[in-house]
Amino acid sequence: MEVRQQMSPSTQELTRHQQVAASGGKPGLGIVASFHYDVAYLKAYGEYLPRCYEILDEALDILAAEPDYRFLVEQVILLEEYWKARPEKRADMKRYAAEGRLEVAPGMYVMPDMNHITGEALYRQVQHGCQWLDEHLQIRPRVCYIADCWGHPAQLPQILKQCGYDYYVFWRCMRTDVLMANFRWQGLDGTEIAAHWLPLGYGTLRFPSEASAVNALDLRLSPGTPAGIKALAAKLKRYCGEDTPLLFNGGDMAYPQKNAPETIHRLNTEDKSLGLAFTRLDEQLDQVDWESKLLVTGEFNSAFEGTFTTNIRIKQRNRELTTRILSLEVLAATLRKALDLDAWPILLKQQFHDIICGTISDRALSESLAEFDQAEQLIDAGIRQCESPQGRSCYFNPLPFAREERMESEGRIYRLNLPPMGFAEPVELPVSPTASSLPVRFEADSYTAEIGQDGYMTSLVCAASQTELVNAGRADFGSLAMQVDNGDSWLLFEGPLSGGAMESSLTSSRQDPYDRSGPDEMVNRATIRPRIHTAALLPCEDDSLLVEQKGELVFWSIRLAFTTRIRFRKSSRRIEYHTAFIPQGRKYRIRAAFPTALVNPRQRHEVQFGIQERSTGEHVVQHWADLTDDRAGLAVLNRGTPGASADDGMLLISLFRSVAMEYKTESAGSYQENIPHSFSYAIVPHAPDETMLLVREGQAFNTQPLACKVEPEVMNVPGLEIEGAALASARLVDDNLLVRLYEPTGCEHTATIKLPGGFSRWSHADAFGKPINEAAAIDGNIQLPLAPFQIVSMLLLADTP
Repeated sequence: MEVRQQMSPSTQELTRHQQVAASGGKPGLGIVASFHYDVAYLKAYGEYLPRCYEILDEALDILAAEPDYRFLVEQVILLEEYWKARPEKRADMKRYAAEGRLEVAPGMYVMPDMNHITGEALYRQVQHGCQWLDEHLQIRPRVCYIADCWGHPAQLPQILKQCGYDYYVFWRCMRTDVLMANFRWQGLDGTEIAAHWLPLGYGTLRFPSEASAVNALDLRLSPGTPAGIKALAAKLKRYCGEDTPLLFNGGDMAYPQKNAPETIHRLNTEDKSLGLAFTRLDEQLDQVDWESKLLVTGEFNSAFEGTFTTNIRIKQRNRELTTRILSLEVLAATLRKALDLDAWPILLKQQFHDIICGTISDRALSESLAEFDQAEQLIDAGIRQCESPQGRSCYFNPLPFAREERMESEGRIYRLNLPPMGFAEPVELPVSPTASSLPVRFEADSYTAEIGQDGYMTSLVCAASQTELVNAGRADFGSLAMQVDNGDSWLLFEGPLSGGAMESSLTSSRQDPYDRSGPDEMVNRATIRPRIHTAALLPCEDDSLLVEQKGELVFWSIRLAFTTRIRFRKSSRRIEYHTAFIPQGRKYRIRAAFPTALVNPRQRHEVQFGIQERSTGEHVVQHWADLTDDRAGLAVLNRGTPGASADDGMLLISLFRSVAMEYKTESAGSYQENIPHSFSYAIVPHAPDETMLLVREGQAFNTQPLACKVEPEVMNVPGLEIEGAALASARLVDDNLLVRLYEPTGCEHTATIKLPGGFSRWSHADAFGKPINEAAAIDGNIQLPLAPFQIVSMLLLADTP
C-alpha cells in the first residue's frame, strides 16, 4: 500500500486549474465534485445503495466525457458494494483512479465518529479501507476528509500521520477561538498535520440548469454566475485570508451535475479572473504555504452532546465487541494460531458516525443491533478456533499485566489470578450470609467507606492521604438523577437545529450542571432525585461487601424502577456499580452523580491514546473521567457509557436518554421503551500521581477475561508483559507479532517489554505492520524510550526453524 493518489505518468499534462495558476494571475478557485453518503441514517443500509449506484454511474459518465473533471468518493464500503454490483465499471474506476481523477478521501472503511471509537479502531478503519483501495484501485489517499462528524480528539494528528495522511479536512466542531480555514494542528504528542476547515460545509455550490431553475431570475441569482461565485468566494475569504477558497459541488446524496464542466467553461469565459477548475483535495492543499500558518494545539470538541447517550445500547455493544475482538487477536497471537474469519468489517460499519451516535431510523437501529449479534457470533467462533477441544477450561487475560478478577455464574463467585497475557483456572470462593446490616463500615487496602441506611456512601476516605472524597450536600453519592429532556437525537433539552447552519459547524460544549432549575422553577430544567424503597447487604465473599438498592425515579407518568448493586472488595481499587432498569415513558435523561469534596480539582478525561484536560460541558471519554486536586482524586470508569462531565466538584456520567427524531423519520424505537437496560461503571479513589493506575484499571474494567479451553502445558507458558506503557493491540502478521503500545500519562517513560519465547529480533513498524528499519537482535527485555503520549508499533519477528 505504497502508491499515493496522484496523476499517472501518462497524464501529466497540466490541468485547467494548474494552467490558470501558471498563466500569471492568482491561483484559480478549486471545485471539488463529491457527495456525502450515509451508510445508515434516515434509511437502512440497503435502502441507500440504489441511489448511490446511480450517483457513481453518473460520475463515471462525466469523467468519461470531460477530461478536466474530478470526483471524490468518501467511504470504501460503498466502493466495495459498487465494485460487486457493477463489474462492468471496474476498468473505468481503475483508469480514472490511475489518472488521479477519481479521488478517495478519507479512504476509511466508513466515515466514523472520531470520538466514540477506540484509537485502535481508527487504525483499523484506515487499514481495511486502504487495503481495499490498494488491491483494487492501487491508490492511497493523502487527505483524511471527515465531512460530517461531531468532534476531533487531540491524538488525531499522530494517528493520521502514522497512517500516511498529509492533510486533515473537516467541517463540524470548529473552535470559536480558531475560525480559520488553514492551520497547522499539533496533537498531544507534538505531531503536526496540515488542517483545513470547511467554513460553509461540503455542499457550497450547485450550478443552475434549465431543469432545476424555475425562471430566469433563479438563474441570475444563483451562485452559478460570476457575481454569485465571487460573493461565495468573498464569504470564504473571511476565513481563508489570502489562500484560495475551496468550493464543494455536491451535498448529501447529491447527484453529480452533467452541466458543471460546461458551466465552469462558460463562467471562465465570462470572467477570466475566476479561474474556476475542478480539483482534487490534495491538489488544492498542496498550493498552501503551510509553514506560514498558525499552529493550533488541543482538541476540537464537543458538539451535539445528546448523541453521547442516544441509543446507548449501540455504544455499549461497540465498546464490548471491539474490546472482545482485540482480545481474540491477542489470544490467537499467544497460541500462534491464525484466524480465518473476521468480524472487523461488521464492527467497522457500526462505527459510521450516524450509527454509533444513535441518530438513525428504526430500521437502521434494528439492523445495527442484529449485526452486532452477528459479529459476536463470529468472535465466539474465532475463540473456538483457538481452543483445544480436549483442553482444560480456563480464562485468558488479554492484557500485558497481572490482575485479579472476580466472576459470578449461577450464584457462585470465582477468583481469577491472571498472569500477563496468560491463563488461569477459576477458584470458587465461599459465599457467606452477611453478618451485619446497614449502616456499615468497610475497610479496603486503599480506602475506607461508610455506607448509610439507604445504601449510599456517606464517607469515602483515600488511604494514601486520608482525604475525604464524599460531599453529599447537593446529591447522594452515587445516586441516579432524571431530567426531562425534550431534545432530539442530537441536542440535549432543545431541538431541532438546522444541520447546515454555521452554529452546527462549531463547538457547542456548554456547562452541563447537575440541576438546571432556577428562580422560575421550570420543571423541564429541574433534576428529579430517586426514591430508595429498600437497601440491604447481600451474601458475598468474605473479603467483599455487596449492597443492593431498589428504588424508582418518578415524574408524573414516568416511573422508572431500578436496581443498583455496589460491590466493595478489600484488595481491589475499584468500587463497582451495576444498575438495571426497564425504560418506561419518553423524553428523559438518566445520569449517575458523584459529588466530591475535592478542592478546585482539575478534570481529566481519557481519550484515544492519551489524556485530555477539560473544563466545561459533557464530552465523550474512553474508559474514565477523573477529578484530582493536590491531595487525592476520584475517577469514574465507564463500560460503553462515554458521556461524562463535572459540575463544581461533582463527577457525572450519562447512562440513558429516551429521545427520538420522529419529525425526520420513523424512530420511536429510540425511546427504548420496555427494553431491559443494564449499566456497569465503577469508581476508583486514588493518589494524585497514580495516572498509570487509572489507565490499567480502565482497561481491566473493560477487558473481560476470555473463557476458553487450552492444553495444560500452554497454561504455564509466560505471556508478553509490558511495564511503563499501555497496550493497544497485539496480533499476528504472517508468523510475526505486531504490537501497538503507547505512553498514556503525558510523561517520558522507558517501557520494558518482557517477551515470551520464540522471538529473536524486532523492528519498528508502520501503522499496518510493515517494518520501517533494520531488525535488531533481542537480548533479554526490550527497553523502549517513549515520549509523552507517543504511539509505537513494533514487529516482533518469530524465530526461524
